[in-house]
Amino acid sequence: MRNQIILLLILFLLGCSKNELQTENTLLKNKDHNYPTSFKKLSKTEIEKRQKEFEEGQLTFSLIDSFGFVGWSYDDDFEVRKQLYSKQFSNINALTTLIKLYLSDKGKFTGIKDTSQLGPKKISVLFQNYGGVYSRTDATKYNHLGIDFGTQSIGGLEVINSLLTVSATENGVHYIFGHWYPNAYIPQVDQVTGELAKSVLVGRKLTSYNGWGQESNQIITEEDLAKYRKVIYPFINGAKLELRVCWEFNPSHWQILMDTTTGEILVEQDVAFYPL
Repeated sequence: MRNQIILLLILFLLGCSKNELQTENTLLKNKDHNYPTSFKKLSKTEIEKRQKEFEEGQLTFSLIDSFGFVGWSYDDDFEVRKQLYSKQFSNINALTTLIKLYLSDKGKFTGIKDTSQLGPKKISVLFQNYGGVYSRTDATKYNHLGIDFGTQSIGGLEVINSLLTVSATENGVHYIFGHWYPNAYIPQVDQVTGELAKSVLVGRKLTSYNGWGQESNQIITEEDLAKYRKVIYPFINGAKLELRVCWEFNPSHWQILMDTTTGEILVEQDVAFYPL
């Protein structure tokens, strides 16, 4: 069976014109001009302009990243932050609703189009007294609300690394970590089918090193690729961030992401943790 697949792959590639084939890193040329959805890297001046626009109407410590979205960095001031925790709240649902509306209002920077996208995966409430500065009026009062909205899904596909978490007080949202994306184009047809991707990967040698510098090798087998799924992967390609539709394979403790349109292997990494 495997030999038949390889033979079909060879015949398929021989039947392609030079224009259909790409480079040694790809199987096929991308002929869909709508793919992939991409965002260009901004200049320093453009980032500063977007940061100023993002901060309008609400004090925030979150910083805009190089592609114009809310990133994982922040710049806060302890004394200013402490003042934000002076107010206490008890209505968690009401504050959660306000957070959703804020994320939607700032959709240009958060990637949120409407609040129906937002389903909290985890909600945590705390009371922070800042070393005794604040006293809790009763056990139902809090001054910090954290929400993890998890990863984004577009067209039923998980967007890898699209975590979105928020920290807020009665004074509003002040920290946003990560973002989602406003849209992503998903080709109707996969030029590189899952079976074709598997036939390319079978027999591939994977090499990694543990914390002691010891080499570990693995040859991919058909059994290693029995389970796979389609995902969207934000891929930084030079001065652009591209939302690539990929096949995700997990042979043993490895992660491999192959573009379903071009066949490029965008990620090939050992995800195992080796303690030092």
